[in-house]
Amino acid sequence: MSLIKQLWIGIIVLLLLALGGSFIISILSAQHYLEEQLRVKNMDNATSLALSMSQMEKDPVTLELLISAQFDTGHYEYITLADPQKKILVARRYEENKNIKDSASVPNWFTRLVNFDAEPGIAQIQDGWQQFGTLTVKSHSRYAWQALWHSTSQLLTWFVVAAILSGIVGTIILKFISSPLNTVINQAEAIGQRRFVTSDEPKTTEFQRLVRAMNALSQSVKAMLEKETKQLEKLRRESQLDALTELPNRNHFLNLLESKLTRDDSDSSGVIAVVRFLNLAELNNHLGRAAADHALLQIAGVLHQFITRYPGSHAGRLNGSDFMLVISSNPSAESVGAELSEQLNAQLSDKDLRTIQLPIAVCTYVSGEKRNELMHKLDGALAQAELKGNRALIVLDTNSLPSIHRNLSDWRDAITQALQHKKLQLAHFAVRTPAGITLHNEAPVRLLLDDDWQPAGYFMPWAARLGMMPAIDLEVIKTALSSINKESAIAINISADSLCNAEFREQALALLNQSLNKTHNLWLEFPESCALRHMAELRSFTNSLRALGCHIGLEHVGLEFTKIRELQDIGLHYLKIDGAIIRDIETNSGNQNFLSGLCKIGHSLGIVMIAEGVRSSAEKEKLIQLDIDGFTGPGI
Repeated sequence: MSLIKQLWIGIIVLLLLALGGSFIISILSAQHYLEEQLRVKNMDNATSLALSMSQMEKDPVTLELLISAQFDTGHYEYITLADPQKKILVARRYEENKNIKDSASVPNWFTRLVNFDAEPGIAQIQDGWQQFGTLTVKSHSRYAWQALWHSTSQLLTWFVVAAILSGIVGTIILKFISSPLNTVINQAEAIGQRRFVTSDEPKTTEFQRLVRAMNALSQSVKAMLEKETKQLEKLRRESQLDALTELPNRNHFLNLLESKLTRDDSDSSGVIAVVRFLNLAELNNHLGRAAADHALLQIAGVLHQFITRYPGSHAGRLNGSDFMLVISSNPSAESVGAELSEQLNAQLSDKDLRTIQLPIAVCTYVSGEKRNELMHKLDGALAQAELKGNRALIVLDTNSLPSIHRNLSDWRDAITQALQHKKLQLAHFAVRTPAGITLHNEAPVRLLLDDDWQPAGYFMPWAARLGMMPAIDLEVIKTALSSINKESAIAINISADSLCNAEFREQALALLNQSLNKTHNLWLEFPESCALRHMAELRSFTNSLRALGCHIGLEHVGLEFTKIRELQDIGLHYLKIDGAIIRDIETNSGNQNFLSGLCKIGHSLGIVMIAEGVRSSAEKEKLIQLDIDGFTGPGI
């Protein structure tokens, strides 16, 4: 129960106690007062009537007439006259079937609840020096009931009005109190969800101390995360990057290439280029190491420009003199080769660097191609470039586009028809814990194109160019929700284009609101790049998704993880570690240290850590030792 509800219950109880107590005391006081007045009236009337009867003849008829006259005008319950032997001489009593209209205004339950017990008035009648009889007079209490009922009704009305006014005032007070309280509640809920945010301190002393303590907790966790992240970045640089150029080293680059060739959601084709600094040793001996390092940095700078221009691309330094570049999104091999050669020539145009020999080999690749075969093909092309001498360029364009669609119009028509005719399905790949329990099933999308079910990498580059990813992702959500009836839990991918589309977010939330009984089994994962480039949209969308019960995660994590700021503020449920880090983890001590630190940060935030692309039992065993929570890949 919320604190506001408890405060309201407390206020209501206090009001009931105060007003109810006052109400009951007022009724009892009025009852006692009216009862006392009835008793005094009984005594006065009995004394007055007895005195009159003592001074007159004791004729029975006269006595009866006098008692009847008194009874008819005085609203009595009864008047009796008894002789000294207590024999009734004259008696008049109120009959219950009379004066019904007078008492009809008082409810029967009230008369039963409030009972008047006024003592009757008793007086002695004298006949000379002798006692003639005893007169007993008791007034009827119906008028007292009417007076008490009228005053009680008025009092109750005023109490109801007072309660309503108190409620209004209490609401205003609670709103004033809850304005800083809501901040405290939100921060407490965020910390409960492992989102260590900070809040402004309220003016209320108790809340101020509480918020200050929680802010201190958040700051300490943030400082701890920053420290761990710095250490993790250091480990990443040592294990994955070349110290001079800050490009991926040979092992890591080849793992990235392997992941790009085998991953289901990678682009179906692309361009790969290799550049060889042929006379590096000669330049180093002639101009010195500083000049050689400068030349290497110039080459790395050109490759960095290509990575920036083509998202999802990678460049690496394979050894002292060889550089490699992989570009996605189906660019032309000839244009990439010509542009790369031109920029390298421009950067190395200084007098001292003109003698550098930079043979370049460029070729296309397709998803699923064997890495060794691709490297062998590149080696042959590079050998040809070396034979030509200086800065020769060899392009092997195998026209690797894997589709009959050659322009954007064809792709638009094909994808639109597939969506309209519901030619979309989800594949299923299990994600399991070390104990073999299925966490969820990964469900990458397939579209029926070119008379075959094609993976995401086949059509995603074209769909992204056409702005059709939000429409595809919306259909994926619909299909996943309909499949949850048969599956325990399903994980689907949401693209960065869809995340940044306000209309998609609105429609997706509307769909999920219609299936709230299924959302707890829906796992939504976003690319790691979303946490770097679209943090505001990601935070806003994930807040809404968490409220609906969905599980939120990032996929392909690790390459740029240390650049993510305010990770604790996103409220993620799980992270999927990129297969490039997992590849041959049992023999790569650098990646082992990096992954261990990554898991430590994730677990400190309550995040489930999942390894992608696990191929062998040896990798799995090492990952279990590194405290990974789940696995997916061909070896699972």
